[in-house]
Amino acid sequence: MELTVLLSVIIFISYENSESALVKPGNFHIECNCTRNNHILITNCSNLELSELPTFPSNVNVLDLSFNRFGILKNKSFDDLHQLLQLNLSNNKLLHLARDAFYGLSRLQNLNLNSNNLNYDLESFPKLVFKPLISLIHLNVAHNYKDAGKFPDEVISHLTNLRSIEIDAKDAKTTEPNKTAFGKGFLQLIHLQTLTIHNCHLHLNPYTFENLKHLISIDLDRCLIRSYTYGTLSGRHLKLLNLAKLRVTSVYGNIPKSIMDDVQNTTEETLIWTEMDGGRKQNLCYLLSKLENTAVESLYLHRNLMYMLKKDVCTLPKTLMYLDLSNNIFDALVISMPNLIFLNLTGNKLGNFLQRYRYCRSNTRITKLRAIYLSDNAIDRLIVSIFHGHHQLEVIDLSRNALTEINFDLAHLHNLKMLDLSGNRISSLSPMSIKSINEIFKKSDLKINLSKNVLQCSCDTYQFLTWMAENSNHFVPSNDYRCKFSNGSILEIQEFKHTFLQIARECESHAVLIICVSIAIFAMLTVIIAGLVYRYRWRIRYLYYMTKSKYKQNNPVNNCYQHKYDAFISYADSERDFVLKDCIENFEQHGHKTLCIHQRDFIPGEEIANNITNAIHESRKTICIITRSFLDSYYCMFEYNMARMESIYSRNGQNILFLVFYEQIRPKELPLIMLELVQQHSYIEYPHDEEGNIVFWAKLLEAIS
Repeated sequence: MELTVLLSVIIFISYENSESALVKPGNFHIECNCTRNNHILITNCSNLELSELPTFPSNVNVLDLSFNRFGILKNKSFDDLHQLLQLNLSNNKLLHLARDAFYGLSRLQNLNLNSNNLNYDLESFPKLVFKPLISLIHLNVAHNYKDAGKFPDEVISHLTNLRSIEIDAKDAKTTEPNKTAFGKGFLQLIHLQTLTIHNCHLHLNPYTFENLKHLISIDLDRCLIRSYTYGTLSGRHLKLLNLAKLRVTSVYGNIPKSIMDDVQNTTEETLIWTEMDGGRKQNLCYLLSKLENTAVESLYLHRNLMYMLKKDVCTLPKTLMYLDLSNNIFDALVISMPNLIFLNLTGNKLGNFLQRYRYCRSNTRITKLRAIYLSDNAIDRLIVSIFHGHHQLEVIDLSRNALTEINFDLAHLHNLKMLDLSGNRISSLSPMSIKSINEIFKKSDLKINLSKNVLQCSCDTYQFLTWMAENSNHFVPSNDYRCKFSNGSILEIQEFKHTFLQIARECESHAVLIICVSIAIFAMLTVIIAGLVYRYRWRIRYLYYMTKSKYKQNNPVNNCYQHKYDAFISYADSERDFVLKDCIENFEQHGHKTLCIHQRDFIPGEEIANNITNAIHESRKTICIITRSFLDSYYCMFEYNMARMESIYSRNGQNILFLVFYEQIRPKELPLIMLELVQQHSYIEYPHDEEGNIVFWAKLLEAIS
């Protein structure tokens, strides 16, 4: 296989007059980005505000025209793109597709018309518009129409090879509930297996999907269900049923219960039912009882008000392997898990319950569980037998709880690969826990995460610290390991292996005092040096750049020489027009002054800082155009501070700074070093009116004369 070659090309296209052209020629150039990936030519013309189609290389395979301003696709818009496989026209302003708009695209497999202004009628979608698309597999026409209606049967029926569609489905409020949302034209789509509905407002009934005979995936994410009739989904064999974030009305009773009563008569491999609408609490055992015969393998029930009574025991379907119950309100949970592999209980309230009970019904029954997630459950201790029977367990996540010790049995978990104890209150591990973990180390490459705990780093725990250091390859590397010393101080440690071994040696050799004194002296010197550097930071930087400039130019810095410029203008990019037009006109053309402007006068190839310091030093005055953008700009404030240093150290204290407030800025928004200059009245406000401008420019010329 050849290596992927990325070639960025700027395509300049000129149009020719022809009958098949989409639009009339325009005198403009289009910048499109072309890349090649494993012999696939990809052309990206998105976000260019195009309203006219350019021409493209005839061998393009993927074409992205999204986020432009196309309004109409005329006949034979792409008739020479016979190799095109994917076409993205989403997020335009399309109102109409000509009958032969897609003429010549017999190899097209993916068409995206998402988020346009196309109505689901024969005016926007002519009857034969999709007929040339004999190879189309995926179609996205979602987020288009706003009025009630169905996609035209005469249009969709030509896409006989279609396998996946994203579409809107919105019943009118006056529509009778017992109507199909997809017409008889969908009967011709014998290969259609995946349906994703956006902008979904539906009465769901046995007629809704009656013309979609071969679906194996139904995605109703965020759908508004106005009513639900038993039998809508009965008898279907699905790989995916997505009911996430369903919104329901209360007019027709308990719609979620009606849906679940119906789901029990389907078979689905994956069921997603998260963030149920209505604020009703949901009993887990009741829901699982409805899924007993559905052959479900993956079940996502997170972010609901799911609960379970303490006396109940829920039996999972025998086919279920993946169960996500995170972010619910469980304060008790006991389940029978015959074939479960993954269980996520993150973000519940199981802390008190798991002190005395297990989440698995039997102590002796061997389960197939490989991963259990119990983070964010306010757990401070666990029953010793919590993981008994889980001999295949590979991942245990107990992060972000309140554990202080490993008081549960791990000795039998010889397949364990990850034990996440981060974000707890563990200060050390007992010898018994260390012994159990050592047995696992012998048989498995176990990784332990103890980050975000405050470990006790003292002579009382040096055996634990030595053990961690000697087995550092079994601990997850992290910068969040923290150590609490005997004096109560807490430090974050980067290389815990070295730190822990050092602590152990100190405890054995009684050399703690020397180390502490050394650390204290080093910290004090660091603080002092850092403080001095910070206090005189601008002076240091100014002297550095002036010295550098002196040696580079091979002449000494002379305070008494003829300045090259009358004024250096410091400004943010947002005030560029004001400087380049108004300042140059009034200072140079009318006032006969010489300005230094960085866009015009800085030396190309020179460091920015050198250019700035040289410009300030070679100018008699420095004028700062003060705006909020100026205050937020690093280089603007650098220029201001360098000018201050120039006044102090090169002009014998003479103020060379003059501030022009181009915007109204409150004093509390100004830095202290600028307020000092404002209090000396070395500033003027820009009037923004013609009469005031005359006085303004006169005063400004006087200030730099």
